Amino acid sequence: MKDEKKDIKWYESGNMITTLIIVTILATILCSQSFAVVGNSSFSLFSSVINHNSIYLLVLVYFCLLKTKMGKVYFNYLNIFLIFIYFISTLTTFLTLIQSFSLNTIFHFLESLVLFVYLFHTMLRDTRVWKDMHLGNSPFNEIVNDYYFYALLVLVVFSLVVNLISTVVVSGLFVSILDAFYVLLFARYIYLYHEYLDYHKLDSDNSGNFDEIYQDISNDIHSVLDKTDLDEKVVDISKKVKEKAEEITDKVKDKSDEIGEKVKDKVDEHLKKDEDDSIEKKEKKREKKKGND
Repeated sequence: MKDEKKDIKWYESGNMITTLIIVTILATILCSQSFAVVGNSSFSLFSSVINHNSIYLLVLVYFCLLKTKMGKVYFNYLNIFLIFIYFISTLTTFLTLIQSFSLNTIFHFLESLVLFVYLFHTMLRDTRVWKDMHLGNSPFNEIVNDYYFYALLVLVVFSLVVNLISTVVVSGLFVSILDAFYVLLFARYIYLYHEYLDYHKLDSDNSGNFDEIYQDISNDIHSVLDKTDLDEKVVDISKKVKEKAEEITDKVKDKSDEIGEKVKDKVDEHLKKDEDDSIEKKEKKREKKKGND
């Protein structure tokens, strides 16, 4: 067992990762306050810490409690507390993004969002909340552990590059590096616990996936497209019926005009014939009258 423990590297040890996280948080708080605080008042220092590093302080309490026996007993309750902290942090970064839209705030929000989703879908496993809320059906369970970790790694690197480019003072350089290192350590901590859950097959039979959502959306789109095609066909048929009706109407009108002309000609012919017969009869009467005279 001792030989096996020696083979474990520092980034594979949960105890080492939590210790490094505590040291990094303390270094970040002390470094940021040493540059930010003006004056020697201890109350001013304490007030500045609360205002600018409240998230770090709460996370520090979480990891310090994990080092105690009570923290190990109430581990799941502490995880719910941690998830709530990062929910508030994600909401805050979203509001910051709305107020000040920039490349820095975009990466900061994406980093917080991915970290919250990763934390939520890892720390709630093997708890009653996971079963009661049917979180096994969440599509985010389809994203494997490595993808979450590498996504955070990429976001942290890009965010650090943007911060280093925009930083004009040395203090901002140190704080940005410490922040990036903390996020990577924290992501590694979640990664190790996720590996532990998978290894022991704890709530690993998750059914939710993005394929079903994609299929539902695809079916809805096809349904709308089919309905659109049907409407187009109805419009096309209506147009053809209208054209056919107009054609028939024109033919009927032409035929009726033709029949009317023929009837008129026939009537005129009969009237002329009757008129000729009448004139002929009158002529005969005159001739007969002259003969009698």
